[in-house]
Amino acid sequence: PPVRRSMAPSSPAAAAVAEGDEQQQQQIVAAAAAAKKGGGKRGRREMRRIEDATSRQVTFSKRRSGLLKKAFELGVLCDAEVALIVFSPRGRLYEYASAPEYFAEND
Repeated sequence: PPVRRSMAPSSPAAAAVAEGDEQQQQQIVAAAAAAKKGGGKRGRREMRRIEDATSRQVTFSKRRSGLLKKAFELGVLCDAEVALIVFSPRGRLYEYASAPEYFAEND
């Protein structure tokens, strides 16, 4: 809500400044509301297949890295035993295990 001033501005310049302050406050409140709703530069992404092959590969790589990092953090922070297996669209295997005994042996 905008701040109410009890005293009238003493000059037209002061009135313009007071009006500008109120507009600025309204803009800040509107920006905060938009951010709370998920608006802005980074919002919720619609969950559907990425059609562009290059963008899909870049997204896979970034999200795979983030997922591996989260698995590591979960193991460290919660003292949990974590294992993660990810297959790329091309069939390549990416794996993480918090304990060495969980890695598959390649005999």
